[in-house]
Amino acid sequence: MSTPPRGVKAARQRAVADPSRLDLIGIDTAGATTLDECQAAGLSARQVQWLVTSGRRQSPFPRTYVTFSGPIPPLTMMYAALAYAGRGAVLSHETAGWLDRFCKQGAPIHITVPFDRVVAGQPGVKIHRSRDLTAAHVHPARTPRRTRIERTVCDLLAGAQDAEQALSIVADAIRTRITTAAKLRAALLDTRSTKWRKVALDALPNIDGGAHSVLELLDVPINRRHGLPQPERQFKRLPDGTEYLDGYLKAWSVHYEFDGRLGHDKAREIWRDHRRDNRSTVNRQRVLRYGWADLIDRGCEVAAERAVVLAQQGWPGAFRRCPRCPPNP
Repeated sequence: MSTPPRGVKAARQRAVADPSRLDLIGIDTAGATTLDECQAAGLSARQVQWLVTSGRRQSPFPRTYVTFSGPIPPLTMMYAALAYAGRGAVLSHETAGWLDRFCKQGAPIHITVPFDRVVAGQPGVKIHRSRDLTAAHVHPARTPRRTRIERTVCDLLAGAQDAEQALSIVADAIRTRITTAAKLRAALLDTRSTKWRKVALDALPNIDGGAHSVLELLDVPINRRHGLPQPERQFKRLPDGTEYLDGYLKAWSVHYEFDGRLGHDKAREIWRDHRRDNRSTVNRQRVLRYGWADLIDRGCEVAAERAVVLAQQGWPGAFRRCPRCPPNP
């Protein structure tokens, strides 16, 4: 960074480099702007540089500026990264997923550009080049400019490390209610080669039926194999939407809970679970809780246990043994 000019030269630049001009430029982009936009507003490159070197403004990326000093919020950095990447650039992958509320916030900022463009990476920015990105893959109205949620899911699936992560991506996307199983299915079928595509396509019917986590997806075939009724998934018990039951069998007052989420052992979540279970007891409802080991390694035992509890609650059905059941489940 160059040394700020001093004396008469600095006074002349200050007289012309009115910071309020930059304030108006970045009003729709969370304070991010470009050198071209600054020059269009009447500021020279030297005047803009003076604003930066004097600490009044910031330049997170080449030819890209922020119209304020101090910490730069994530949204402003995203707009600045888009401005830096230029023509055809869109936010994608985890960044687009975070904006659409189904991915956790994190670095770096992911940007996809057309394959015919070569954009140098910058600290905190990951550039992807795509041969098949079209206008149809970009949301027409949401800002900052980003991929549609269906395209975002396909991009994320390509980087999933295992089936569990792939299924979590799909389930989390549908849980936002800004896409559907039908739209995701169409997007997956339209994609040339998406890793975990078959796994996702096979799981979509169950996710569409209400399974919102990988554990819930594992639970569906356990009930099916053993002739047990399928619970209503994500049942809203409290009218204000502050409490949901993972699986609820209203006719027999039984509900299932699945403990497999990251951070599920945080104190606040434990207390919330206690309140929910206590409320079930008050309402004379039976609660059965399961984790990863139960559904992956003990599926038949889980089913047999459920059959006993359901029978106690008046279920008229019968437990059906499957080929995987041990001699005495």
